[in-house]
Amino acid sequence: MNRILAVARLHTVVWWNQFIWPWLILFISLSANYLIFLSIDEAAPGKTSTGGLSSIYIVSAIAAAIAISQIFPFALGMGVTRRTFYLATALVNVTQALLYGVLLYILNLIEGGTDGFGIGLHFFRVPYVDVSNGLLQIAVYAAPLLFINFVTMFVAILFVRFGTNGLFATVAATILIFGLLAALISWQNWWGDIWHWLSTQHQISLLVGWPALVAAVAALGGMAAIRRTNA
Repeated sequence: MNRILAVARLHTVVWWNQFIWPWLILFISLSANYLIFLSIDEAAPGKTSTGGLSSIYIVSAIAAAIAISQIFPFALGMGVTRRTFYLATALVNVTQALLYGVLLYILNLIEGGTDGFGIGLHFFRVPYVDVSNGLLQIAVYAAPLLFINFVTMFVAILFVRFGTNGLFATVAATILIFGLLAALISWQNWWGDIWHWLSTQHQISLLVGWPALVAAVAALGGMAAIRRTNA
């Protein structure tokens, strides 16, 4: 465990990417949305919900991919095993997700306590994503971050292992599989049943359960793939 913690500190090499840029861009997005909705409130009163919160997830995913491409070769050069590096990276991402979940929840409370920063803005308290339980709210923020980070890490590992051709081949295969699946669903007229199943899913299942499950699968896939990956 001490070895994993020591390797986890290697991520401080790209600390700006992983811990500063996501929040900097989030607050830029918040500022831009605040000014936009402040200016259009008279034209569209009450329409103050925004998807700007997604910016922190997008930037975090990019940072997760950069961490693999930049830190992995450095770690191998220092004699770190692939397993140790991956476990350390997973630990960093889990810790990051929990920390971000708590911080986003605090901002959620601030937004609620200030009536949407004085203009009724729904930036952190987005409809459907906003839940009444504090611990669940933290999980709602954290689980999608785990999902997108581990999926991005898996893709980055495939790129490091197989190169550009391998990455594009994976994308092509994914598009083909989902295209064929969509064609099958349309042929069997299953769309109605699928939408009904989704509509009956509990809110927490869609926001926490399924993202966490996919994150776990991607994490296991990344662990398997990195064992045969050379920097």
